[in-house]
Amino acid sequence: MNKSNIFTLLFAGVLLFQFPYSLADKGERQHRSPYNDSSNSKTTPKTFDPDATAQASAPAKQNSCPECFSWDLDGSGKAEPLTDGLIFIRYLFGFEDEALVSGAVSDNATRKTSEQIIAFLDGNQGLTDIDDDSKTEPLTDGLLLIRYLFGFEDSALTSGALGEGHGRSESSEISDFIATQLPETQYDEPSDPELEWDLTPATAAQVGTDQAAVDAVIDHILTDIAVQSVMVTKDGFLIGERYATGYDENSLGTSWSMAKSFYSAAIGAAISEGKISSVDQKASEIITEWQDTNKANITLHQMLQMRSGYSRVDEVFFNNDQTAYAIDRPIVRAPGSEFAYSNANSQLFEPIIRRTTGLSAHEYLSQKILTPIGIDISEAGLWFDASGLHPMTYCCIDMKPADFARFGLLYARDGKWRDTQILPVDYVEDSLTANGWYGYQWWILNEAYFYGASVPMVIAAAQGLDGQYIFVWPEEDIVIVVLTKYSHPIEQGYIVDLSSNPLNYPITCVARNSCSDSVGDPHPSFGHLQLVELMVPLGDNP
Repeated sequence: MNKSNIFTLLFAGVLLFQFPYSLADKGERQHRSPYNDSSNSKTTPKTFDPDATAQASAPAKQNSCPECFSWDLDGSGKAEPLTDGLIFIRYLFGFEDEALVSGAVSDNATRKTSEQIIAFLDGNQGLTDIDDDSKTEPLTDGLLLIRYLFGFEDSALTSGALGEGHGRSESSEISDFIATQLPETQYDEPSDPELEWDLTPATAAQVGTDQAAVDAVIDHILTDIAVQSVMVTKDGFLIGERYATGYDENSLGTSWSMAKSFYSAAIGAAISEGKISSVDQKASEIITEWQDTNKANITLHQMLQMRSGYSRVDEVFFNNDQTAYAIDRPIVRAPGSEFAYSNANSQLFEPIIRRTTGLSAHEYLSQKILTPIGIDISEAGLWFDASGLHPMTYCCIDMKPADFARFGLLYARDGKWRDTQILPVDYVEDSLTANGWYGYQWWILNEAYFYGASVPMVIAAAQGLDGQYIFVWPEEDIVIVVLTKYSHPIEQGYIVDLSSNPLNYPITCVARNSCSDSVGDPHPSFGHLQLVELMVPLGDNP
């Protein structure tokens, strides 16, 4: 098939793409069809006599005069086939109103309305007769323009598109005529857009890093075959993302224990509001059941750092009333003496938030943290224990990867979102400062975390069962989100039920091959030390 025939098919496809409804559908789709926006819209092709206009002088190269003629019909700075070329053909076919401009105006156009474009073309009729046959017609001049803008040359440009009595017949003559009427900015390099940092997609170069470094990080993470999504941000811009087959940016992932970092943030917000006096407040002032017991002197600071004295082993997840279970757990060592990762310890944030703020932990988190950073709560799932009464504050939140990234950004930026200080700066700094290898419900990836291995820099991570991560490098404003393959039917709701069929809880063990009935070894995750090393070139000063 030669290039002219290919173009004929392409052009027909363009028209079909822009006008998906047939005339037979007009009655049923009247409110949507671009053909019926005006009761007197014309469909008769236009034919112009160039002698009828006072502007029939020889064309000159477009200058800075905004109304001087060029093929940049929408005033965007460039003449392009699917904007200016399409507008020109529609105009010559007699389209008006929305039918002229629908889907064919550039985002940065300065002439956006059909009235503006028609006035511009009507005032320059003598300069639009491309084949010089004393007429301007859609299937000659219109076709020549759009072919030229698509890059057609030689006979592919002119074949079947010259009018009778044409004065320009050679493709070189046609090309020269059009080229002299292109805007001065036609071949300018695009300038970097004024980007909005709120997870707007950007190139690695636009934020001062290297695409190869971004790709290397993502490639390493995807050595883990259980990964559902990876998202990399720098300076608040999205510079890399990939998704497993069947998933995309709208697919929810689940947090598992990354939720601990979220509810730690809620504690910080309550301190900021004066609902809680400080991290040094004794928890027994709030959990009054502890008064006059060996837990009376446990502080919030000790709880936030997993040094409450609780055991590493508990069965909080399997209890109907997880809060009551957490409150009643005995301590097995002196508070503050030793790090011991405990889910029951973090479930204690539920009664602490409820009793100090008057709101449930989910409501308070949503009002003070999630909504202010742009997370749509209606599109998230916040889990309750089996009673349906108690929010789980050591687990579990279902959200889109970008929502997890927003939370990471909040911590990368000292608790500030745009111009609003959501969390106290010192609370965020303390959260990401290690006592050993752990902050306030954040893991700190330092030498202690890697058993003494040297690290190029220290980053923090919210971590969850089966491979859920938010990595935060505040010094370079970098956040990386990793989620494991997950699917939860929304109609099942967000109340844990381990007796139903099917079971209702955040199931990621299938992807990880770590369920109780899985055969073989669990799928390993990617190496964290290697990830930290691969992240170094993402910085401004690697």
